[in-house]
Amino acid sequence: MHTQFSKTKSRHAGLLLAASLALVGGTALAQSGTFPNRSIKIIVPYSAGSGSDAVARTVGQAVSERAQQPVVIENREGGGSLVGTLAAAKSPADGYTLLVVANPFVIGPTQKSTSPYDPVKDFVPVAKVAVIPLVLASGMSLPVKNMTELVAYARANPGKLSYASSGPGTISQQEMEIFKQAAGLDIVEVGYKSTGQALTDLVGGTIPLFPVVVSSVMPHLKAGRLRILGVFDTRRTPLLPDVFPIAEELRIPGYVPTPVWYGFVAPAGTPREAVDVLKRLIEGAMQTAEVKERMSGLGAQVINPTNEQFMADLKSESEKASQLARKLPIPK
Repeated sequence: MHTQFSKTKSRHAGLLLAASLALVGGTALAQSGTFPNRSIKIIVPYSAGSGSDAVARTVGQAVSERAQQPVVIENREGGGSLVGTLAAAKSPADGYTLLVVANPFVIGPTQKSTSPYDPVKDFVPVAKVAVIPLVLASGMSLPVKNMTELVAYARANPGKLSYASSGPGTISQQEMEIFKQAAGLDIVEVGYKSTGQALTDLVGGTIPLFPVVVSSVMPHLKAGRLRILGVFDTRRTPLLPDVFPIAEELRIPGYVPTPVWYGFVAPAGTPREAVDVLKRLIEGAMQTAEVKERMSGLGAQVINPTNEQFMADLKSESEKASQLARKLPIPK
């Protein structure tokens, strides 16, 4: 679906070759001072209405206004984000195609023995724009009110607690499994196909725990239908000022949580000049009142690391996910 705003070794080699062929023309265009001089496409590897889609549309509209060029949103869902990601990887590396990405972009390839793309080699970072707290929500029937109490309860009842997961390759599973291993807990994973069903079962008492982005649970929290035990982060979130970050409350040696994040990447070989222009456009968009308001509504905090730091984060998270994948019985 399109929306337009106004004003495995051999595969990797093929992707990089295609990017190289586009490099000369793309560099000339970027250096001419006219970039961008036509519409920019943002591929969303998920359906319309998803978190990634909301970020892409919000940022895309603001970029369109600043660049005075149309920004087209193309939803290419399927294969757990694989369809859209591969479409972006095979696109011309000329600066006119972006892919909106989040944690699964890095986690997904580690869930297969042979991945069709490498998030570090097949793409270049353009801008990491926002983080959204991942929290551990509990039903009201679970007799714990914080992470310290949860750990004590889980150790006293090994294998009797369960948590809702969005499945392999998702941040909810990764963070909960890493936390379980760090704390030495036996909590059973129960896979769900949708956040909505998991929340329904959480509120109804069918499942006691659910690691989920904070924006999804705020209505239930305000209505007193569930609790937030902790935040998967090293710092507090303004949305939940009285809830401790898990790393701060428990202080487990070596445990470093990863928040949910969103960003934009381009096909490998995209000229640095074009990347720099796109980053400035996105940075400017993120500072507008409209985008800040929209991000706040999503429960997101605007961030602006350098692209070097963005790349370092991608490498670090890829290794973290790979280590977890080697320990979990995930089908390859």
